[in-house]
Amino acid sequence: MIVITGPGRSGTSFLALLYRELGFDPGGTWMAQTNAGLEAGQYARINTEMASELGTVVAPRGGARSFRSLERLGRASERRLPPGIGPRVSSALRGVRYRRNTLDLMDWTKLDGVVARYGERLKSLSQETEVVKDPRFCWTLQAWLAGGASISAVVLALRPLDAMVESRVRAGMIPEESGIWAKNSFAYGIGLVMAAVSEYRVPMTVLRFPDFLNDPEDLHRRLPLPEERSWDEFHDAFVTVHDASLVHDRR
Repeated sequence: MIVITGPGRSGTSFLALLYRELGFDPGGTWMAQTNAGLEAGQYARINTEMASELGTVVAPRGGARSFRSLERLGRASERRLPPGIGPRVSSALRGVRYRRNTLDLMDWTKLDGVVARYGERLKSLSQETEVVKDPRFCWTLQAWLAGGASISAVVLALRPLDAMVESRVRAGMIPEESGIWAKNSFAYGIGLVMAAVSEYRVPMTVLRFPDFLNDPEDLHRRLPLPEERSWDEFHDAFVTVHDASLVHDRR
């Protein structure tokens, strides 16, 4: 299995589209409202569960349950309180969630337990698809590899941290108040995934977005594929999925 990952808004969805066009479908659906997607549900779910148990990303300090409660309360405030009050209350609640600028560190003492509970499922899932895309792998790849999953290569898509954060805010994925927390979390996720591939000696290709869009021949040479594709096949697929108008930040 080839894993496409990156903290998000860094070209992972484009790469997933490209793989699909080349005949290696990562699964999942495309979400036009955010110009992103192709994250197969079973992989996203298990990554979310493991990340929560490990204390990273989807389980901020104070617990995932309290985070979800704050989110629900904020949305309810916007719906039920007067227009002049609801948004302010919702904003204040988001501020409570993101008042800390520190990231959510992995609880390494829980890794062995997570691997024991999920290991067989991870090995099975890694045999079910040729390519999978999910930003959550940045925080869970250590568990996959420790559990014996068959991962032949990792493609890590990156761009400047500020660009990733601002793109997520523009897309409505995270509130503006989360900016510093998100930046720290993204940087930490990059470190975690690089440590995992180094420890388990998994080949990794690092691609800088949007730079890799400017040189499809280089991308053809560097991108790991389950089966070889000629330059003509690759070029046709690239042209089909590439839309320069969707790149709003070329830092």
